[in-house]
Amino acid sequence: MKKFLKILFTVFLLSVINNNVYAKTELKIGAILPLSGENEIIGKNVYESILLTVFELENLNIKIIPLDTKSSKAGAIEAFKKGINSGVDIFVGPIFYNTINEIKDIEGFKNKLFLSYSNQENNILPNVINFGVNLSSQMNALQTIFNKKDQFVFFGDNSEFTKKVHEKTKKFKSKNSRSIFYKNFEDINIKTKILTNFNSRNKRHLQRIEKLEKIQEIKKEEQSNDDGEEKIIESLKKHDTSEKVNFKKAFISSYDEELIASISYFDFYDANYKDVQFVTLNLWFDKKYLLEPSFENLIFPSIDLAGYQELNKKYKKNFGREIYHLESLSFDMIPLIASVWFSTKDDKLKASMFNGSYKGKTGDFVIKENKTNRKLLLYRIKDKKFKKI
Repeated sequence: MKKFLKILFTVFLLSVINNNVYAKTELKIGAILPLSGENEIIGKNVYESILLTVFELENLNIKIIPLDTKSSKAGAIEAFKKGINSGVDIFVGPIFYNTINEIKDIEGFKNKLFLSYSNQENNILPNVINFGVNLSSQMNALQTIFNKKDQFVFFGDNSEFTKKVHEKTKKFKSKNSRSIFYKNFEDINIKTKILTNFNSRNKRHLQRIEKLEKIQEIKKEEQSNDDGEEKIIESLKKHDTSEKVNFKKAFISSYDEELIASISYFDFYDANYKDVQFVTLNLWFDKKYLLEPSFENLIFPSIDLAGYQELNKKYKKNFGREIYHLESLSFDMIPLIASVWFSTKDDKLKASMFNGSYKGKTGDFVIKENKTNRKLLLYRIKDKKFKKI
C-alpha cells in the first residue's frame, strides 16, 4: 500500500472520496468504550465525537458499532467478543490501556487492530496503536524553554507517572536544583512551604521589621524620626516575606485540583508568577484554569488551539456543550482509518499501514512503532486567555 507521508486532514479525505480505487462497500468500526458504569461520562463523550466525525464523512460508507465495556473487566471481554461476532474491521478505543490488558488473551484479539485513545508508551502490543498525547511529545515541546542559564525546581506527587516526568526532565538544558514529591493532597501545603523556604524567609522578614522598629524608637526619643521609614515598616507588615525565592522556574507535575492547590500554595508562600515561571503538562485548554489568578503566565504544551476551537464550535452546535479532552482526537483518528481502509485492497488492516507523518485538526503527528508522537505547541495563560507562544 502507498505510504502516507505528509497528508493534510482535508486532502486525505478528498483523495479517498474522489479516488476510491478499491471499491469496498463498508467499513465497520467497533467503538469499544465505557458507555456505562464508573467511566460512563467520558465514554459517551468520546462516542459522540466519533458519531459526529463519521457524520461529516457522509460520502463514505462507515458503520459505527458501539461496544460497551461497562467500565469492568467482564464488560470489556463481552464487548470485545461482540465486536468479533459483528465482524468489525477495526476497533477504536479503548480509552484506558488497562482494558487492553483485560482482553489481550481472548481468542481473536491478535487478529484485530486497535487505535486506542491511550497515551501509553511502554509495553505496546503489535496490534495496538496508541493515539493519545503521550508524555514524550509533551516533554519534547517543553525542552525549548529550559535553557542553560536557568535552574528549576520540580514539584509533583509520588506516583509512577510523575517519576517518569522527573526522569525526562534530565534531558533539559537547565539544571534541576531541587525536587520535592508530595504524598497526598493534604501534603501539598507542607511541601510547598519547604520548597519555597518560607519559614527562613519569613523569619528574616520579621527580624528586619523588628530592627527598623527599634531604630524608629531611638529616633523618636531623639525627636528625629523619619516618616519615610515608618511607611517602609507599614509596607513590610503587609507581607510575610521581603526576599524572593532562589529559583526562577518551577515544573509542576500535577493535574486538576492538585495542580490548582500546588500553584496556589506557591503563591501563598510568596513565590508567584511575578518572580517564578511556572511550567506544567497539557491542560487541554480547560477553562477552569483561567479562573485562577495564580495561573497567570503559566506555560504548558498542547495540541493546536485553532483546530481545537474549530472542533469545539462543531461540538457545541451538535451537543450543546464544549468539547473536552480526548474527544478531539476522534476528528483525526476516524478520517485516518477511513483513508487507509478505502485506499488499500487488503481486507485486513495492519499497524504498519498507518506509519507516516500527518497534518490533522489537532496538529502535526507521526505514527511510528505503534506510537503517535505529536509536534505540540506551547501556550501561556495571559489575561484569562490561552495564548500561543
